[in-house]
Amino acid sequence: MYQTSIKRYYKKALFVGVFVLLAVAVMSKLKSNRDVVQNEINQELKPIAYTAQATLVKEMFFTDATTYRGTVEAGKIITLTSETDGKIVYSAIEKGNDVTKGSVLVKVDPLTRSSAYQISQDTYNKAKRDYAKLQELQSSGNASGMEVEQAKLQMQNAGSQLNISKKQVGQTLVTAPESGTLIDKKINQGEYVTPGTTLGTIACLNEVLVDVFVQENEVAHLKKGNTVIVRADAYPNSTFSGKVSAIVPVASAAKTFPVEIRIVNNKSQRLLAGMNVSVIMGQEKRTAALVIPRNALTGNNKQAAVYLVHQCRQAVFTPIVLGKEYDTYLGVSRGLKAGDTVMTSGLLNVEPGKQLQRLTIKN
Repeated sequence: MYQTSIKRYYKKALFVGVFVLLAVAVMSKLKSNRDVVQNEINQELKPIAYTAQATLVKEMFFTDATTYRGTVEAGKIITLTSETDGKIVYSAIEKGNDVTKGSVLVKVDPLTRSSAYQISQDTYNKAKRDYAKLQELQSSGNASGMEVEQAKLQMQNAGSQLNISKKQVGQTLVTAPESGTLIDKKINQGEYVTPGTTLGTIACLNEVLVDVFVQENEVAHLKKGNTVIVRADAYPNSTFSGKVSAIVPVASAAKTFPVEIRIVNNKSQRLLAGMNVSVIMGQEKRTAALVIPRNALTGNNKQAAVYLVHQCRQAVFTPIVLGKEYDTYLGVSRGLKAGDTVMTSGLLNVEPGKQLQRLTIKN
């Protein structure tokens, strides 16, 4: 009986011991799993290093004048047309040739018109003689006033017809209405033309035009007749003087105002239609400004800011006060100093605590 009780006791003790060991093992495994999960969470929450590009805040020199881009246009474009019909017996219209005002460019066969003119001349001469003769007869009482008036009317009608015939003869010659350069040719010698036929085109380049679109804050200071400086891309070392010839008072969809610049084209370096130019308005006075590139700017409409890179390789959101704009640069009046490093790319990756793994600085 006693031995049986001891056996039962040992069995219970063994069972309890195994149970305790299993419980300890399970709890140890659960703790280990919890530590692994927590470690993974910590790794997820840990800021990840990133790469970015930056530039140095620097002082640059700019001109106070505002520059606008434009394209040279001919001062006048003249289309030559025929005023009569007939066969072309002479043509001096060739692309690229320079012509002077009054020079003959096209001759239409004048035979028919010349014959009609000669007949009209003879008719007028006869009517003039008849009128003079009747005036003499009237003075001697041998012709009535009615006969004299009728002869006068016939002479006037003949004179009108003579003028028409003379004009028609003149229409067989096509002359250059202005000096310029032939830029288009539509006919050849031997072809037949009718009234209204296009013969060619002259571009007048003694004066050229440039149209630019000026911002509203600048156009308020412009006046017709103001002098501007023009620089052509083709002649980087030369300047041309232009004048404001027209200011259109209606803004475009982009809220800019069309302004026409007229330039006397009398230099050896001739401006040609289609050349790209810069029009400089205002005085070219050089001023220094602390600037950043436009792509460094962040923030919102109320507060401009940049990400300033500290020596600990962390980017810090830094409010700034902007100054004047200079094309691709923005002036900074407060918040930065020369030599500061500001980010220009990777701005969307910036988070508190994140460090820059690789930073490329470009000047």
